[in-house]
Amino acid sequence: MAWQDSLSDLKGELADVRAEKRRRAEEEEADIRREREEISQMVEGLAISALLDDMNTVLLDGAGEVETIISWEEEEEDIVIDGEEDEEEGDAIAAILSWDEGGEREIAVDVGMSDDGPFLQVNGVDIRPEREALEAALMQAFRDELEI
Repeated sequence: MAWQDSLSDLKGELADVRAEKRRRAEEEEADIRREREEISQMVEGLAISALLDDMNTVLLDGAGEVETIISWEEEEEDIVIDGEEDEEEGDAIAAILSWDEGGEREIAVDVGMSDDGPFLQVNGVDIRPEREALEAALMQAFRDELEI
């Protein structure tokens, strides 16, 4: 009977451990959903796609293309290199204006989460998450792309 008692004790421990793991997983999922919502709200609040569309319309006469990439919607397409999955650095949304003018040109606006909180970058340069700062950074990025 000692064997059966040991199995019963272990079953009780397993139930507690599994419940704790499930609780932690649910908390992590809730945190991820909150972060993704915050990123989405930042992108929407700053009207990033609209700004890039305006640049395309006014500066490029509509010859460019605006694309939005949402990292967590791309997760299903895991990249496998040498048998190992490529690990993502975190959730982010990238809005990209690309065009051909003496070669391929691109302005990329990235919004995501880091350990320090949300971030906003234009062509890899950190900027304040404010509309005026974004507009100025986009203008500078356009000038930089065309070297003017």
